[in-house]
Amino acid sequence: MREENWRETAESVVIAFILAFLFRTFEAEAFVIPTGSMAPTLYGAHRDITCEQCGHRFAVGASTPPAHDSELRNGWIDHDRRMHSAVCPNAACQFANNVLDREIFAGDRILVNKFPYDHREPSRWDVVVFKCPETAKTNYIKRLVGLPGEEIQIRRGDVWYRRLDTDSPWQIARKPIEKQNQIQILVHDNDHPARALLQRGWPESWGGLPGTQWEEDAIRRSFRIDPTGEGRQRLQWLRYSHYLPRPQDWMASDGGPLPQQPQPQLIHDVYGYNMRITSDQAEASQRRREPLSLGFRELASNWVSDLSLSCELHPEGDEGEILLEIVEGQRRYRCRFNLGTGRGQLEHPSEMSPTGDESDLVLVGAPFESGLSVGRPHSVQFTNFDNRLVVLVDGSVKQSVDLDLTPEAPHPALSPDDLRDGLLDRSPVGIGSQGAALRVAQLRIHRDIYYTEDNAQGRADPLFRLVDSEDNSRDEFLMLGDNSPRSHDSRLWRDSHAVPRQLLIGKAFCIYWPHAMPFLNGGRGFPVSSYREQGDAKAATIPRFSLPFLPQLGRMKRIW
Repeated sequence: MREENWRETAESVVIAFILAFLFRTFEAEAFVIPTGSMAPTLYGAHRDITCEQCGHRFAVGASTPPAHDSELRNGWIDHDRRMHSAVCPNAACQFANNVLDREIFAGDRILVNKFPYDHREPSRWDVVVFKCPETAKTNYIKRLVGLPGEEIQIRRGDVWYRRLDTDSPWQIARKPIEKQNQIQILVHDNDHPARALLQRGWPESWGGLPGTQWEEDAIRRSFRIDPTGEGRQRLQWLRYSHYLPRPQDWMASDGGPLPQQPQPQLIHDVYGYNMRITSDQAEASQRRREPLSLGFRELASNWVSDLSLSCELHPEGDEGEILLEIVEGQRRYRCRFNLGTGRGQLEHPSEMSPTGDESDLVLVGAPFESGLSVGRPHSVQFTNFDNRLVVLVDGSVKQSVDLDLTPEAPHPALSPDDLRDGLLDRSPVGIGSQGAALRVAQLRIHRDIYYTEDNAQGRADPLFRLVDSEDNSRDEFLMLGDNSPRSHDSRLWRDSHAVPRQLLIGKAFCIYWPHAMPFLNGGRGFPVSSYREQGDAKAATIPRFSLPFLPQLGRMKRIW
């Protein structure tokens, strides 16, 4: 190569380093997410699993150095702490997948905009990087939930706020629907059935109520109804029941009958990212000759009533009505689509009416254009999150109504103190047909993030109070992790629950490099090098790095 070419190459490299340095210093900075405290929004070190039984793909957190429970120690595998199984979070599956030899991927690589707050105030629900108040040398990333001058409390999984030192009514903090759809957590995906269980008599999660004319297509995972006779005059329900297989049910599926007929359960704050079983736990169960212990279920003790139904609706005629229903305690929130008029209406039966009485309906909000048309499928979503009912058809918001506790509220909400679960909360989602012919497919149920009221530090006052100074110099913010059971955040800090303004670094902007996806060899690639267990040459190894791989374009996205 000629001298001038060497010089051009050297100059290009120097300029690239200078530009990268300037970009880092003045505009944005790259970070690697170390832990799972912000899952499912952001992944720390994790394994990427496709369930052997139902085919649902999910991420499960892995513990790596410097965590005290790391499964890797000084370059070797810690036998007791290594992950043995990852439990599928799809409610009707719950299969414990063996992951002893599955690769541990690094956390998401993200870009952080370092100076957005020089030009505008931080907003509630921003994902923020900041210096931890306890150890100012450590960068943390959490979701901003409380602003200067507010009192904050956590009630039944939601964030409530009011102005500091006032008697003003508490208000629920609502997430925008775009942000909500990015951080909601899967409960059940009907397109991924656990067929081995179903073949042994396990009930389908979705089914028509007795005496209805709903027909199931178990292969296409869809349902159809074309009401005839007197069925055209009555409301016929297709309903979801929250069945949860146990380890002993999976043991029975290997050849014997089910131990007992399952009963629907309440939906709890289980996080799929945390559903892992260590080798030590697995071996203890084996010694006791018991099924694998799913200890995370005992930790997830909070009933979650904020739910979302998404599905594909295919109206086959222009007569009748379609109803979507989400149950929350004493309330049965509904979205009613009239196929004849093309209009929709939110409503709920009065709590004062006898069970089964459909005549006393409370209308919620104004009628709206549904956007449904006959002869083609529509993507429909009905949500009840943060005391807000939202209807989306083909990705467009058709109606959104806030429910509030204030005396003058046009649409009163149920107080979290008065909310009580009932039998229908174990079968909390339904699709009804009143004289309407339709097909339903792609049924999925999600839940909201549930923030736990963790008070491990024994605070005498359950409220969080945030300073608002006149010159902004002493302003304080409250930060929580999306993975509430595994997040060290404002709830748990010893000295102060607040993050001062001067410790804010910037706003998380995008995931620019999630872990790469190995391919070939059953989707695992071929390990270049591996971790081994010290003293046990026969134990399964864990790949350090595998080839070939492709970029994971689906998770290269904006951070909400």
